[in-house]
Amino acid sequence: MSDTPTPDALEPEAPAPDASEDGVEGQDPPAAEAAGDAAEGQGDGQELDADALRAELKAARDEAARYRVKARETREALKAAKTPEEVAQIQARAEELEGELQRERLGRKYNLPDVFATLIQGQDDDAREAHAKALAEAFHKRPAGAGRGGLDPTDQPVANDPAALAASIPRGRH
Repeated sequence: MSDTPTPDALEPEAPAPDASEDGVEGQDPPAAEAAGDAAEGQGDGQELDADALRAELKAARDEAARYRVKARETREALKAAKTPEEVAQIQARAEELEGELQRERLGRKYNLPDVFATLIQGQDDDAREAHAKALAEAFHKRPAGAGRGGLDPTDQPVANDPAALAASIPRGRH
């Protein structure tokens, strides 16, 4: 191998295609020129120096970071969101539990046993209230003529006289 330099080694290095003279990195030259033209058109018509461009780049990056955070929060919110079917199921379950709770309350209000409280039916509060009232009337209704002890008050009282009691016994035995 010889120590003589090749023609490629004698040429000066050209700047990388990413870097531009306007200080906007990562853009192709036409986009960098457009950014430079836009920078020249801002403010008082003077060309922005490197510090101003860095500040502008920092502001743009901060804004992009805010949008990324917003997008992430929105994605997480969408993951937590319920589908319409799930919402409908939850609403149906809530209505079922509210009806059950009202049946319990009406059962307590009208002194119904738990077995009868579960039988209360109706589409709305008023219908359930009316049905509970009808059940309570039927449950608490006493037969006509029945007293508290189960005796019929219309019956004739039994005599306490021993002679009358003895006379009421049939003597048909011979």
